[in-house]
Amino acid sequence: MSAASSDILKFLTHIQPFKSLSPADIKAVASHAREKSFAKEDTIYNEGDPADSVWVIYDGRVQVFKYTSDGKPFAIESLGHGELFGTLCRMGGNNRTYPCTAVAANDTTVLQILDKVFLEYYMKSPGMIRGMCSLCSDRLKDVQELRCMGQETVHVRLANILTRLHQIHGDVIPFTKKEISELIGVALETTFRALSDFQKKGYLVSLRGKIEIKKPDDIRSLIE
Repeated sequence: MSAASSDILKFLTHIQPFKSLSPADIKAVASHAREKSFAKEDTIYNEGDPADSVWVIYDGRVQVFKYTSDGKPFAIESLGHGELFGTLCRMGGNNRTYPCTAVAANDTTVLQILDKVFLEYYMKSPGMIRGMCSLCSDRLKDVQELRCMGQETVHVRLANILTRLHQIHGDVIPFTKKEISELIGVALETTFRALSDFQKKGYLVSLRGKIEIKKPDDIRSLIE
């Protein structure tokens, strides 16, 4: 195997749901994975595009959107290293088209695995099925929390998303103010004001292209 293929094999061995496969089966799946790179703000696929692949983030970050009736983007998920997208949303429903739009949040590398390859090994591996069920459960919980968050004040929404991102990225969250505004579902100007309020209280420092968390416990207390 080439060095790149070896890296892909090692990568898949440590993430759900592929880590449940036998070494031979993971090697076979890895051999079919196609590496694709996208620049920041490149569209990976649009809502309604023909769907035939499972996507896995190898490096970078992907934003998943739905669009409202007036054409405004509504952020559903922000996904990072090792996470699947364009897959869980199609299981048990319309497998023929993508129900959302996926955009690279920064320079991003993904692995594309055709559905027919993925399903071949999924159908014969109970462990892989359990892994997919676990992923679906986690994503459903996130979507439910997102819907509930829409009823909260802007400051509570901001505290909620910052707490979640802090758990993933640590003290330095590599998100722009625009990305934060899309995740909490409010206007950019409103997000600026809320971030400014948090900064005045010493909770964080808002920098160019990132946010540094100073007092995570104080931010978390706003949602508890």
